[in-house]
Amino acid sequence: MLAKTESLTRGLSDLRLIELPHPVGSASLDILRSLAESNIDSIVKVLNACDVRADCTLNEENGPSVECTATAEVPADPGLMFQYFINRGWSDGLPVLPPTQVAIDAMIAASGLNKDDILGVIPPLNGIATVERVAANAVMAGCLPDYFPLVLAAVQGVLQPRFNLDGVQTTTGNVAPLVIVNGPCRNTLQIDYSSNVLGQGWRANSTIGRALRLVLSNIGGAAPGVYDKATLGQPAKYTFCIAENEEENPWDPLHVERGLSRETDAVSVFGCTGVNSAVDMASQTAKGLLKTFALTMIGGLTSGVTSTETMLIICPEHAAILSAGGYSKAAIRNELFAAARVPHAKISDENLELLAKRRPIWFKRNESEIGVVDRPEDLWILVAGGKGAKSAYIPGRTGTHLQTTAVASRSAAISCSCT
Repeated sequence: MLAKTESLTRGLSDLRLIELPHPVGSASLDILRSLAESNIDSIVKVLNACDVRADCTLNEENGPSVECTATAEVPADPGLMFQYFINRGWSDGLPVLPPTQVAIDAMIAASGLNKDDILGVIPPLNGIATVERVAANAVMAGCLPDYFPLVLAAVQGVLQPRFNLDGVQTTTGNVAPLVIVNGPCRNTLQIDYSSNVLGQGWRANSTIGRALRLVLSNIGGAAPGVYDKATLGQPAKYTFCIAENEEENPWDPLHVERGLSRETDAVSVFGCTGVNSAVDMASQTAKGLLKTFALTMIGGLTSGVTSTETMLIICPEHAAILSAGGYSKAAIRNELFAAARVPHAKISDENLELLAKRRPIWFKRNESEIGVVDRPEDLWILVAGGKGAKSAYIPGRTGTHLQTTAVASRSAAISCSCT
């Protein structure tokens, strides 16, 4: 017995075009020039063989094919079906749901958009993200149709130029998009913002974040080891989606800071490089907590890898202490900006040379230390989590800026508000 499924026809993850024999993350210009010269024949062959941005399905033996079909017949047995998707490069390594036409249509109906509406072009292979293609990936990720407007908002967010998606997709770093949900939909859709908020256990969190990842891989072509050049990667590259705990937030939530009303459902995307625990079960004063946060934040500053923006996720217990101490978000940012710094003497000469190029502001004013970020405004603050005195610090990536998108209603146009 065979089940029919929607085929993904653009930018699929098993496009194996050019394999460079050497990592390029820190290679010298001479090495890069040698690599380019040695691969020029392969590049010309690929460019002449097939336009990777054209609609095409994959021939597993010969690579991209110009022939295109609307559906594919796959084995009905779940194990064999899973292996089929793995062979085609359409999975992140975990089982996926079959994107049948009925399931895709239900997803599209929940958006109020047309299936051929285009959200944008997903790098690095420039696959065109139509509503239908994004819907197919949302189905495979396990999303409910009610989640789909949030998936679309997340895709629109990463497509904003300041997010720098091409850099996020192809870096040797371990960057992954963190999806942050605000607004009433957090409760309506049961998106976790309390206990274990950064972990497993919630369908909405797991599948919304995973849908974005599958879009980036299946439409954008960011296959691990091919165009996704991450040296190590991180678990967040499977899925990373949370909501903000607005109920226990003593300050304005993120989407209000970003210019939207509290009643607006919104999705923010942040290119992050990992989670660092900021555990402080002893400090009962705001000053004490901020010392702990500053120590947590300076851990990554001994290398030349720096963040354009960073994020502090404060648990409700810590947020209550800071608020009782009279601290606003602006005051927290200012104090951490002043405290979270590393003396030049603790940084290697080679990394100081690199930092002088990436963070020139700290060298032009003859500073003897360097801060986590260049401005207090570059530190984003969220409140999330359940009981317990455990917060988290999440560094960002060089050249990547957080983007916030209002979730469009079913009657709204595809060009929703982004900030």
